[in-house]
Amino acid sequence: MCHFNLRRALRNRLASFALFFLLLLRAAPAEAQTRVIVQVQGGFPAIQTLCVLLGCSVQYNLGDPQGQVFLVTAPVTLPLNLIADIPGVLDVEIDQLGQAMDTASQGSVPSALYDSAPVSYYGTIVHHGYLVQPATQIVGLASAQSAYQVSGAGIVAIIDTGVDPTHPVLANVLLPGYDFTRNQSGANELLDLGQPQPGQADQSTAAVVDQSTAAVVDASTAEYLNQPQYQDFGHGTMVAGVVHLVAPTALILPLRAFGSDGTGYLSNVLRAIYYIMPWASMPES
Repeated sequence: MCHFNLRRALRNRLASFALFFLLLLRAAPAEAQTRVIVQVQGGFPAIQTLCVLLGCSVQYNLGDPQGQVFLVTAPVTLPLNLIADIPGVLDVEIDQLGQAMDTASQGSVPSALYDSAPVSYYGTIVHHGYLVQPATQIVGLASAQSAYQVSGAGIVAIIDTGVDPTHPVLANVLLPGYDFTRNQSGANELLDLGQPQPGQADQSTAAVVDQSTAAVVDASTAEYLNQPQYQDFGHGTMVAGVVHLVAPTALILPLRAFGSDGTGYLSNVLRAIYYIMPWASMPES
């Protein structure tokens, strides 16, 4: 009954707008659509009624606890300020395409990355260079862990480009996560590469990819990744590696909201944040 009354009230309030919007839609090209994030009272019935009257299309709920936030596609000629003024609409904004990070050319690779001597780090075999890289010396990581007897706990969520789920350093602490760019379980950034590339994880003949993450890969793969669509490939794995280095016994939850080119929609970031909320309320084991 509540949903019925809300739907009827919205129809009455929007009737005066309908003809104006229909005229706008008739003039708009079919492909001229924009992504819009709308928060509306009444949940799906309310947003569905609104879109029927205005000519927009409901894509999906973004996962907020109240079920009020939706991604819709609307004609570019549909004024967003008029949507915002409709009773029941709490907020409206463009689903912006953001950048995960500013890319920049890299200098030389730190010498520690070539130090591949195997050592044990909290039950995982890692490269010695991973433990003694300059950043760990700057923050005094080893002394802090020793003095305070801390090694991390709980779950750390990382909203980024995904992660390499086969990485041996992360194998013992990595949770499955979710890929919001593909709407599927897992956050495997290797899927962006299509077919596996030869020597993908081999660091024996290192070459520097010209990207901000300074990925070190086999020379046969460097040219493949040194393209704009891969300028941030590996960034999520790198961040997960930093988290594991600082908190080696904490679990890592990878949430993919950005592509390998570093771009991602605001709606996917919001979905990732809402996805985290139930995890945040879980008691630590």
